[in-house]
Amino acid sequence: MSIVALDKVTLYGAAPQCEAVLEALQRLGCMHLVNLNPSEVHPPVEGLVSPEAREALKFLRACPTQRRAAKRTGEFDAARVIAETLENQRRQQALSDERDAVHKAIAQLTPWGEFRVPPAEELGNARLWFYGVPRRESPKLAGIQVPLTIAAEDPTSLYVVAVAPEPPEGFPGERVELDRRPLSELLARRDELDELLEELHWQRVKLTRWIDLLQRNLDETDDRAAQSWAEKMALRETDVFAIRGWAPRDARSEIEAMAERNGLAVCFTAPAESDQPPTLLKNRDGVAGAEGAVTFYITPAYRAWDPTPVMFYSFSLFFGMILADAGYGLLLGLALLLAWRRLGATPRGAQFRYLLLAIVTVTIVFGILLGSYFGLAPRPDSLLGRFRVLDFEERGQMMALSILIGVAHLTLANLIRAWHARHRAVALGSVGWIAVMFGALLIATRLLEIPAAPQIAAVGTGVVVIGLLMVLLFSSDRPLVWSEPRAWAGRLFDGVTALTGVTKLFGDVLSYLRLFALGLASAQLAVTFNQLAADVREFRGLGVLLAVVVLIAGHGINLVLGLVGGVVHGLRLNCIEFFNWSLTEEGTPFRSYHKKVVT
Repeated sequence: MSIVALDKVTLYGAAPQCEAVLEALQRLGCMHLVNLNPSEVHPPVEGLVSPEAREALKFLRACPTQRRAAKRTGEFDAARVIAETLENQRRQQALSDERDAVHKAIAQLTPWGEFRVPPAEELGNARLWFYGVPRRESPKLAGIQVPLTIAAEDPTSLYVVAVAPEPPEGFPGERVELDRRPLSELLARRDELDELLEELHWQRVKLTRWIDLLQRNLDETDDRAAQSWAEKMALRETDVFAIRGWAPRDARSEIEAMAERNGLAVCFTAPAESDQPPTLLKNRDGVAGAEGAVTFYITPAYRAWDPTPVMFYSFSLFFGMILADAGYGLLLGLALLLAWRRLGATPRGAQFRYLLLAIVTVTIVFGILLGSYFGLAPRPDSLLGRFRVLDFEERGQMMALSILIGVAHLTLANLIRAWHARHRAVALGSVGWIAVMFGALLIATRLLEIPAAPQIAAVGTGVVVIGLLMVLLFSSDRPLVWSEPRAWAGRLFDGVTALTGVTKLFGDVLSYLRLFALGLASAQLAVTFNQLAADVREFRGLGVLLAVVVLIAGHGINLVLGLVGGVVHGLRLNCIEFFNWSLTEEGTPFRSYHKKVVT
């Protein structure tokens, strides 16, 4: 079980020591503080620094070119750096927007050539109206009863200027709104904007030398804000104070040593039944990369279980089945190999790369079993062809495999739920759902052409009935009092309510068919793009080049769709179908009171 065991820790000391003790606890960084002043509402530790400062740091970190970090703190003025950075960001955004508008105006004005649209007062009650008229509609110009002229033309369109107080009715083509500045002025403004943006870019690059000092300044501000927040969490009397929190049991010796150094009294107690401790997950590096996928959806309750290992393996399996191509898996493996060292630069990145490695491995293995390499299948008599044991064309086979995976996944969920309730009769309700699923599988053998199918289906019917009876009788946590009919009625009511989950169960099992459907779609797209490339290749001249473009673009699109589908649906099957049957309570994440700046 990878949910860390916690103890409730209470520290007592003389009132003047409070700030020093909070500083020591912050350096220790292993406690989740509890508010001993419930009448007061305090903000969380996060977000106490102004968003402007964080926005400035984010803007500088995103700069593609960065200078060497400054070391001399005497020259650093955080307020000035933040102000200059935000002003630089504001001006860059404004000038970029103007440049986009100028580019659009130039593109619209170029076919018309160099001229200035006259002011309205020079034309009296008339105005100039500009139209781009396709050549196929040009005969309609003869029926227009207002003065007009063709200012320019190209192989596809005529560029016509009409003079009239209002837009002429029935004029062919599309009316164009032109900028009042001449083309030469727009081109000059574009060059000026490019120069200004280049200057701002180098000013931004110059400011990047303060990134490290700015980050440290923000961290110090966060630390001071967190300590101020912690002071409000402590209970103060005239001469003494008390601080309470949750801490891992293996941190007990460190806390005791800190208490002894500061002359504090400390009390450790195990969580009581009425307590709701926060949840701290701790997994080995091999599977810890899936923790983020778990907490993205739910934080398990302290007394529940940690689904991280299951998420690691099942998400990898689902992702590989959805991508379903060994060639794509090899491409992802190459990308992972190139990024391996960079991912290892941080602890989280080092853990995450093992999840990526598992995904790549499953994708390659499943692609080999399917015999799919960028949509191409090896010859049956080849070495790779001998490993092909699955085929998307065998719809029944692949649908059955998806259903079996769904049953196995939800069986595991109910087994875990039954194990955690093993000292209560309600555990038999979860076992009942397992019986319902397996009984339904036995009934489904009627679809198979085997002699014993009717007998097996009859056994399955009995198993389903037994399972439903277990759900009916053992899905309630109400106390069973034999002599009170109301207690029995309440339990039966809970059981009948639980039986309505039959449709949900079968819906969840059938939801795993998305593994087959998405894998089939990916495989068919790969084959389709290969066929398109082969057809294009028959053209003379540029046929080979066009075929290469079709292959790269087509497989690139298919790979992106597969990645998105693998992430979205892999998470869905775990976080919705699986968690709904295995996790009954949501907890509070463990947030350590720690110091960001370590001196």
